[in-house]
Amino acid sequence: MNSTNISTWSEPAPLLTITGRILVCCPGGLVTGGPELLHQLVDELRNLGHDSYVCYYPFDRVHECPKEYANYNAPQAKFCDQSGDLIILPEVRTILTRRFRHAKVAIWWLSVDNYFGRRGESWLSDTFRTTTSLIRNRLPLKDLATLTHLVQSAYARDFLARASISSVMLTDYLSREHFEPKNPTPQKMDIIAYNPRKGVRRTLEIIKSNKDLSFIPIQGMKKHQVSDLLSRAKIYIDFGSHPGKDRLPREAAMAGCCVITGVQGAAGNTEDVPIPRRYKLNDNNRDYLPDFARLAKDIFSNHEDHNKLFEEYRASIRLEPILFKQQVIKIFGQPHEQPSVARIKDEKR
Repeated sequence: MNSTNISTWSEPAPLLTITGRILVCCPGGLVTGGPELLHQLVDELRNLGHDSYVCYYPFDRVHECPKEYANYNAPQAKFCDQSGDLIILPEVRTILTRRFRHAKVAIWWLSVDNYFGRRGESWLSDTFRTTTSLIRNRLPLKDLATLTHLVQSAYARDFLARASISSVMLTDYLSREHFEPKNPTPQKMDIIAYNPRKGVRRTLEIIKSNKDLSFIPIQGMKKHQVSDLLSRAKIYIDFGSHPGKDRLPREAAMAGCCVITGVQGAAGNTEDVPIPRRYKLNDNNRDYLPDFARLAKDIFSNHEDHNKLFEEYRASIRLEPILFKQQVIKIFGQPHEQPSVARIKDEKR
């Protein structure tokens, strides 16, 4: 056999070429889904052997890592603009691209609506939100076109595509605690959990129209209290704008809730929120209130049957940590250096 006909497999080259550090910029002192994801990325990069750090902003202040993220391997580095480094900025601080003249810069779209606000209501409201966004130190899209764009959701990918900007998917995952069943498992109750900061107007309409149902807001609760509520509730609802692939619907599903959403933002597609169509109600339809009442009451009466229909959603959520790692390797590559070396470097700094 001619040896020249034998092909050998080689690992695809990463999308980004990095010769220095990777600095992931994160708002200091903020504990929400976005900052947690930024810490997750640093952790994964370091596990793969990259010299990566979280860089809190404002850069001229001293920040401590929130205790909620202490479990991530995400050491802190100070602001520095040097050739060879890669700077990753969340979309809410695109103005910071002007601070970097030597390092490469990538924008990570964790949200769309948090950038310009909810779009498509009217020309006047869209114009107002765009103007407000620029005043709040966010650059117009045309000024970002030449940068690398990473997206946490298909919703963000499609938003950028409409502006002729290509992007690469870099999603996220739920922490391990959401995959571990409670022991003992709490008894499910006829409770509807909701986030009062999401879709307030629609949620209040639903509550007012269903006074015979029990609604409990997720507010003023610690993490374990939220987990306990979701483990007891049969339903979680979210009629908010879904600016990205939100965490709470996934946390609720993993806790055994049936999830009911609207069709706004990321909830409008089957990639970001892949739940059966019957559980997505278009709140612009006149019949959405009676439709919700019928669905909620049927779930209360036949929770086990409805709950089985969310198993594919839960299966996709369980695969998210693996998918996230694959995406990180595809984008940033996997250095030959072992993770322990990166940690040794950090200890010597």
